[in-house]
Amino acid sequence: MEYSRTKKTIAITGANGFIGKKLITELSKDKNISLRLLVRNVNDSSNLAENILKIEGDLTKSESLKQFLVPNCIVINLAYIFGAKGDENIIAIKNLVKICQENKIERLIHCSTASVFGRVSGNTVSESSICRPYSDYAKTKLMIEELIKEGSKDKYEFVNVRPTEVYGSNGKGLAKLINDLMYGNQILNYVKSCLFNSRTMNLVHVSNVIAAIIFLIFTEKEVAGETYIVSEDDSPLNNYQSVERYLIKRLKLRHYFIPAFPIPLIILSVILRFLKRDSVNPNLFYDPSKIKKIGFKFVSSFYFGLDDISAWHLKNFKEDK
Repeated sequence: MEYSRTKKTIAITGANGFIGKKLITELSKDKNISLRLLVRNVNDSSNLAENILKIEGDLTKSESLKQFLVPNCIVINLAYIFGAKGDENIIAIKNLVKICQENKIERLIHCSTASVFGRVSGNTVSESSICRPYSDYAKTKLMIEELIKEGSKDKYEFVNVRPTEVYGSNGKGLAKLINDLMYGNQILNYVKSCLFNSRTMNLVHVSNVIAAIIFLIFTEKEVAGETYIVSEDDSPLNNYQSVERYLIKRLKLRHYFIPAFPIPLIILSVILRFLKRDSVNPNLFYDPSKIKKIGFKFVSSFYFGLDDISAWHLKNFKEDK
């Protein structure tokens, strides 16, 4: 699939991450696209596609970034330093903003997270909802958004993407639930099923996140300065009970002997508060209508996503002995 008839240069940070690897695989199919990947160590690049160039650098060290960008390129920021010490993530973003300004890039698409909304009021979250991040992670992610947006003024276009819980083959999303269902204690699984019952899962398959980023690279719609939620919360299957049942079927597991008895969700909300989670509302709905209104179409159904991750786990995971 070719996305553009004109040549584009796209520079990507966080290229070795879950979303990054899958995004690169998709973009590299179009020979009109030149990809520049920022990596900390350049190893053997002999197997790379001809339109991919790895550039050694570290976002926390500004002097190492001189060769990363070229004028008029599009930057995709997927980088986040987990387990960072102090303000490493803030330093990294400030360095990224600086080189984007200096190289006069065309557009920066930043992949953030819906976690920045935190403990919002009401059940429905839209891009206009006031962010109330609770965890240090969510607070840092929101600060990163603000730094990039501030640095973009009169310098480059900034587009902000906030996906919900991203999952897919070889990813961490849904991995714990699947492992618990396949190898965990059946009684504990049953209790969890009763407790979580109709809780919204806020899942979004990685293929749809990648498609949204690619759409925002090539769209001719006015998107500068905008934030877009990418979620599949409008799927009636996107809740714990439905996801669990479907996974049990696809993983060829036994259903519970007794149907799960739904415990009032207010109890789950209290537990989530005790655990100091960002979101404590079991009924939270992240509205994806804004990005749909400008022409984006999801490429994978919710059933496809669950089939994808089920097949991958059946093929790759074995119980630890």
